[in-house]
Amino acid sequence: MKSGKTDQITRKEAIKRTSYLLGGVIFAPNIIGLLNGCTPNRTTDWKPELFNDYEAKLVTSLADVIMPKDDYPSASEVGVPSFIESMVSTVYSEEQREMFLKGLNDFGSIAKETLQIDFSESLEEDRYRLTYAQNKTDLEVRNESGDEPSFFLMFKELTILGYFTSEIGATQVLRYEPVPGYYSGCMPFDEIGKTWAT
Repeated sequence: MKSGKTDQITRKEAIKRTSYLLGGVIFAPNIIGLLNGCTPNRTTDWKPELFNDYEAKLVTSLADVIMPKDDYPSASEVGVPSFIESMVSTVYSEEQREMFLKGLNDFGSIAKETLQIDFSESLEEDRYRLTYAQNKTDLEVRNESGDEPSFFLMFKELTILGYFTSEIGATQVLRYEPVPGYYSGCMPFDEIGKTWAT
């Protein structure tokens, strides 16, 4: 999330955690889709088909809270919202799709009740605070109960997967070499500077 605040996760920290997140998948269809070669349409000129206008705006604004613009483009600027819609519409089962859409709309309703305005129209700082609190709560519940992941954790995973499998995410944000050279399995992260894309 946006850098510059002590209680916020920085993009660098998000990159550090990406390999951990992908190693401990919380919602199997997200990884199954990628492993099966699913390459959903990823475009910034996006015309939603599964999501209605309200849902599309909510998906875009929530993804941009999770991966905002800083030194690199935001989630929406690399096509993550269209990636999310494609994954949900083509990889998820009908039951999983309905669960995602219900979770999305429930999140939007809670946000409107809390912020007194639609999430996508609220102040950036208010969107961040609400999202940060939701993330913290859901992670605590997940760690204690071991239940199926919440909508928010599924959405966060889709956002991270979409971002770091995009061309910009994989080749600019992550460290990328098409033909890696010498391998050293034990190097301090600070010496590398970026998590490897390959």
